[in-house]
Order: sequence, then structure tokens, then C-alpha cells
Amino acid sequence: MNPAVSVIIAVRNPGRFLEPALQSLADQTFTDYEAIIVDNGSDDGTGRILADWAAKDDRISVYPHRSIGLARCLNYGASIARAPLIARLDGDDILLPDRLAVQHARMSKDADLGLLGACVDLIDGEDRPLGRRRLPLADAELRGFLRTGNPFVHSTIMMRKAAFDAVGGYRVGLRLCEDFDLWCRIAAVTRIANCEEVLARYRIHESSMSAGRPIRLAIADTCIIAATRARESGGPEPFASGRPQLRRALAILDISRDEIRYRVLKTVVGVARMAMVRGDDQLARRLRARAYSVAWGLSFRSYGRGLARILASYFSANTRVRRKALVGRLFGS
Repeated sequence: MNPAVSVIIAVRNPGRFLEPALQSLADQTFTDYEAIIVDNGSDDGTGRILADWAAKDDRISVYPHRSIGLARCLNYGASIARAPLIARLDGDDILLPDRLAVQHARMSKDADLGLLGACVDLIDGEDRPLGRRRLPLADAELRGFLRTGNPFVHSTIMMRKAAFDAVGGYRVGLRLCEDFDLWCRIAAVTRIANCEEVLARYRIHESSMSAGRPIRLAIADTCIIAATRARESGGPEPFASGRPQLRRALAILDISRDEIRYRVLKTVVGVARMAMVRGDDQLARRLRARAYSVAWGLSFRSYGRGLARILASYFSANTRVRRKALVGRLFGS
């Protein structure tokens, strides 16, 4: 008999984070699942760990591959999934015990719901708490958010396999923000939601905050947002073989390169704040320095916005009122 849920995990050198992630899956109160683990060319001993887990839990199947990229790994896992519902887990995150139970129950009650995420607690590489991420919950609010950013956490997603297949799965060639792109396309064919419950612990560590990623992230985000606009108007998406084409995205969105530079600055500042939260002051300073250099290339109007963003990053996320007061005193707004 087929399982109710297929949990798909793609890993590449997850290191010491893999065991806690798999243990959190084994500790689920909901047990009618299969776990499809695709190893994306790991060379850090991951294969041995996965073999040990597969030997003691017959719900786990392991599929080793050479390095083929995240999108291909996840698409392969989905292609062999036997359940009507697909759940995601990254190899460095931790599920809370009721995650699968809560989401399966909700999707079983609402046949029109095709994509469901959840709120998360943030932790660092040593499992220390960094705060909580609350997200939009309702379909209408999420659709509005998707026009400018990603309101879902990948490791909390449960989706209907039919919706996944209908839009062609993850976009191969994108390399970054594959999840954001998929949610935008799935939202066109089904209802979407987030659970108000915290159902996972999302890990923030060095590999998620490299200094070079923010620029590529900003470009990918812009192209994904432009692709949604293009699909709505019946025009071509700004991708070539899955790779972002920034010039085409700018034309679709009718925005300037100055606006893109501001979005790059905004992304860099966001990563700097993440670094500060996890106590990596050196990386935070390096990222702020990069943000200042980006700001110098902005127009006068955008420079003011950018500088306000950078100054705000010196404060922790729970000091919003004080940050707004500072910006008001500096810029009169």
C-alpha cells in the first residue's frame, strides 16, 4: 500500500547536521510516510550515515547521484514518490514532532489546498535559538507577498504531487531560489497557505550566508518576479535554459538598474542582519561594507533608502520601533 506522504530530502555534504535532521523525521507522531533521500554527490561521509539509517528504517530509500544540482535531485525524488502529498526537509533543518501530522490533517480536510508551509524557529549551527519567523498565513496575503518575495520556508512545505507535476517541478538551471520560483508557479494552479504553528527549526549557518550569494539572489529574485508578470500577460519568461536573464526581466518589470542595485543592497543587508543575529560580527561587518559600496552607486533618492537600510541592520530584529525612530530623526520620515 502506498504511503500518505512522501518526504523528499536532497543532501550535499550536510556534515554533522544530517543526524539531527533524520532523527527529527524518525520522531514524527505521523508515521505513514516514505523518505526519499537523494545524495547530490556528497564526499563527507554522508553516504555511510544514510546507509545506516536505511538499514534500520525500511521507510527510507537512498539514491546516490553525482553532483547534478538541487533542482534535478528534487525532481527525481518527486518522480518516484508514491504518495499524493510531498513534504520537504533539508538536511540541516529540524522538524518538530507534529509537523507531518498537523499538515496532513489540514490538507486532508481541504482538497483545494495544494501548497502548505509553516512558521519556524531560527537556530544557529550550535542549535542556539536566534528568534522566530512568523509568516503570512492566508491565500490572498501570500499571493500579494509572492509578487515581491518568498513567504515560505522550504523545509516546512507540504504540497500535492498533482500540483507539482502540473507546473513541471523545480526549474532546472536556476541554481538559486528554486523554491521561490516553484511556489510562484504552483500558486497559479491551486490555493496556498501557511500554518500558524511553528513546525520546524530552520538553521542559519555559514553556507547560507556567503558574501557572494546576495547579488546572485537579488538577480534570481528579480527574474522570478518578472516571470510571474510575463506568464500573466502571456509573454516569454526571462530565462534561458533555466538561467536568469536580467536585461529581459528589467524590461518586463519596467524598472531601472538603479532599482536592481537597491534590491542587491537590500539583500546584502538582510544577510548582514542574519550574520549579526548568529553572532558572526566579522561577516556582518564585511557585508555592511559591501552594502555601503553598493549604495555609492545609487541615485540620490535610492541612496537615502539604502543608507536607512544599512543603519537599520545595526539593530536586532526585535527593535523595530527604535529603528523606525532613528530613521525618522535622520531622514524626517
